[in-house]
Amino acid sequence: MEFGVGSFCYPSKFSHGGFRLCLRQAGYSLYDLIITSAVAGVVSIGATSMASLLQSTRMTSEINELMTQLNLARSEAIKRGTTVTLCKSANGKVCTDKAEWHDGLIIFVDENANHQIDGSENLIYVKPGRQGNVSFRYGGEKELYSYTTYHPEGYARPNATFTFCNDRSSTQAKAVIINTVGRPRSSIKDPDNKPLNCSWVTP
Repeated sequence: MEFGVGSFCYPSKFSHGGFRLCLRQAGYSLYDLIITSAVAGVVSIGATSMASLLQSTRMTSEINELMTQLNLARSEAIKRGTTVTLCKSANGKVCTDKAEWHDGLIIFVDENANHQIDGSENLIYVKPGRQGNVSFRYGGEKELYSYTTYHPEGYARPNATFTFCNDRSSTQAKAVIINTVGRPRSSIKDPDNKPLNCSWVTP
């Protein structure tokens, strides 16, 4: 079967004996249309899969970075024999509860354990804010935290859960859970083995 195919004939001034000049208009067959539709579908699916892959890669990168930073804070607390705090920081200098975790964070020696960097306390690490669609928070439904403090024995207080979300559904969320001895681990469920919740993310 063909679409858009036809023959057009008209008298020619060069014709003799009643002959007419005929032209055939080229068109597309059903096979052509099927192949074109299939290719377009594959391209569309490929673009969607690539976007999803990039989102997953960004989230995995953020999780790996946070676990590295938590392990750094823990090891520094043990090595220095003092408390070390990791907190949200939008300017890389002071802790704040007004910023979001993806706005940046700092790690510092917190000798008086007041969750703020004072003049004599050393700054260990600064992570600047990062643009993107990955957001994360620390805590649960009842209480959120802007910091965690590691003690010389290696444990962290508060020890809670970082939940990572993006503009996909909660089924794609991931978590970093700090256990009772201060070690972080990644998970796709909360500490109670329940699904993670991303309802707090603004679309």
